Amino acid sequence: MIHNGQTAPDFALPGVEGETPAVYELFRPVEAGDAVVLWFVPATFLPVPTAELRAIEAAGWHGVDGLRVWALSADSIYAAAAYADRHGFSMPFLGDAGGAAETYGVAYEEFEGHYGAPKRAVFLVDPDWTVGFRWATDDAFAASDPSPVAAVTEEITGRFPEAERPPSVEYGAER
Repeated sequence: MIHNGQTAPDFALPGVEGETPAVYELFRPVEAGDAVVLWFVPATFLPVPTAELRAIEAAGWHGVDGLRVWALSADSIYAAAAYADRHGFSMPFLGDAGGAAETYGVAYEEFEGHYGAPKRAVFLVDPDWTVGFRWATDDAFAASDPSPVAAVTEEITGRFPEAERPPSVEYGAER
């Protein structure tokens, strides 16, 4: 697994923001001087990651200058677009069938019949390609204490003073 202080691997994946599909290449925002939060989840529509993404959405991190937030799942970008629309998520969702998750060392060998799906994991890639934060778990369904949102908040607000602190993650509040 990639650790804090290591160089983040580059990748290119299909993604969607709103209803617009595109190819997302990590080098583009990083070389433009932006930090990127990579929020890996095995699949959309899972209650625990949904609660975490809701907290990030409420904080508005995707709108902070110099910071990008990308959610990566094993789902197709079309399923991810429907999920983002249902929950009102503004960040792009990338389809990762194991490519980036494998490179970052956070891919399941097998997850509920899917091979190479990302584990729940978070990486903050700084503009110099350094991983400034990482968090990962093998359990897609367990509420984490502290949540990964709370864990990464100090890094985000330390680098981006205008970033708001997210609300507490409300596990079990799936609608």
